[in-house]
Amino acid sequence: MASLNRIRTGPSAGGAVRRKGIVPVPENTHATVQAVDVRQVKDWLDRNEIVLVDVRETSEYEKEHIAGALLLPLSNFDPEFFPALPDKKVVLHCAVGKRSEAAGRMLLKEGHADVIHMAGGIEAWKAAGFATEIQLVAPGEAEAQPVLLCPTPGEVLQEEYLKPLGISAAQLARATGLLEGRVNDVLAGKSPVGVEMSLRLARYFSTAGDFWVRLQLEYDLERTKHSVGEQIRREITPRASAL
Repeated sequence: MASLNRIRTGPSAGGAVRRKGIVPVPENTHATVQAVDVRQVKDWLDRNEIVLVDVRETSEYEKEHIAGALLLPLSNFDPEFFPALPDKKVVLHCAVGKRSEAAGRMLLKEGHADVIHMAGGIEAWKAAGFATEIQLVAPGEAEAQPVLLCPTPGEVLQEEYLKPLGISAAQLARATGLLEGRVNDVLAGKSPVGVEMSLRLARYFSTAGDFWVRLQLEYDLERTKHSVGEQIRREITPRASAL
């Protein structure tokens, strides 16, 4: 992804530039993230002069968001690869303004200039009477299952080894000393690959000894992040941040 073209707007000869709607950040903060009130942001949006970036988490965005806002969760926020938007100002926002200011500080540390966030976040936006989009779910509609990028070890085993080599589950079981039912369960994603099975498959297919169990670990990590990752982030504060 291309890096953001950094548009620098320095102070004028008579002092720092003050724009309409911009609230100065308190002097005791080290970064100069510009806090902009919601009415100024609304005016900019109506004139198509900015790109509004929502740094809340996906679950928050899906429940309610400002129309036209792009989602870039703070948990995945990487200032080094911030998208290139040379023709418009970028305004960050979150729920109440804390996370968006934190994201702004990250951009400043990476060297970006003219970093702006919306004071008060989406809560201030709603308090001002501005509309949001709410996701409507039909009664009884099944919750969509997350799309996992990491395949199960069974998928890899089936698609990259058994099918190309014309090996059946029964043949693999006999060759590796595994139970056929166990092999079938792994292929179907019903059973995980353990350390012993990983070693047996590695010996037969001449892969690294930990290859199969690492596939299992990567799949389990991604699946668990989807199911409880957000809850863990809410419940646990990193030790370094708590000091």
